[in-house]
Amino acid sequence: MCRARHERPPHGRRCPGHADPRCRELANIRQRLGRYDRACRTANDAQDWKRLDHYVALLDRDVAALARLTQDRAPAASPPPSRAAEFTPDVTWQWTDDQLMDAFAELRDDLAAHEQIVETLAWREDLARQRDADIAAWEAQKERERRDRAAAELAAIEDASPLTNPARRPGRKLTAEQACREEYDSYLYTHYMQAESDCRGQLLNRDGLAAGIDPAELFSGPASRARKYASEELRTWWGRHGRTTYAEWKYSWHGRESDKEAARTAKAQSLGEVTA
Repeated sequence: MCRARHERPPHGRRCPGHADPRCRELANIRQRLGRYDRACRTANDAQDWKRLDHYVALLDRDVAALARLTQDRAPAASPPPSRAAEFTPDVTWQWTDDQLMDAFAELRDDLAAHEQIVETLAWREDLARQRDADIAAWEAQKERERRDRAAAELAAIEDASPLTNPARRPGRKLTAEQACREEYDSYLYTHYMQAESDCRGQLLNRDGLAAGIDPAELFSGPASRARKYASEELRTWWGRHGRTTYAEWKYSWHGRESDKEAARTAKAQSLGEVTA
């Protein structure tokens, strides 16, 4: 018996091998191996070679059977863990595409890592296409802005069309003074719109905002008032593009000596107090 009678459990037989055929077979093989080994020693001592060969053959048979049963019970080796987490975009942001391809070639049996490397390369291609599209759109926007500025500056210099400049319409029969004034008003409007665009609406300083000043009024009139309420951006813009008062415009329009002194005074004040 495998166990003493007093060791018998209340719920079944005394030996676990009786409940598990596999365990019972393993126990029988081990018992036979012990008997065959003792028989081989006895035959060897008696120099009974025929009997010795018989028990050696039986030993080989049961050793092979024991190896077969124990190997079948051994659990299958689990595959090594995947290295896919090492090749995500966040981890490989400093890697080149060639380095990723080298890693792809090295990981022959890691299918998850292969898929992750392919996804990372595809993500890089999508990112590069989006970046190129953003750069192209930005360059196109800058080119449109440059053309708009050039067109506005050209229009500010000379607007000869009677459709857009009322002072150029001969049928209205304006006096020279009226035509001069309308030309100046058209120039002011164009100049103001261009400055508002270039300065992004930042035309007034804190005092001007607090006083509720209309920034369009600062493009003509006394230079001291323009200096008091204009923003730093607007003063810099005037330094590049100029700030022409009506006195200067009138003198350049008519060319009369009577307007020369007033134009000179206004120009001197503008240069000294407004431009940066």
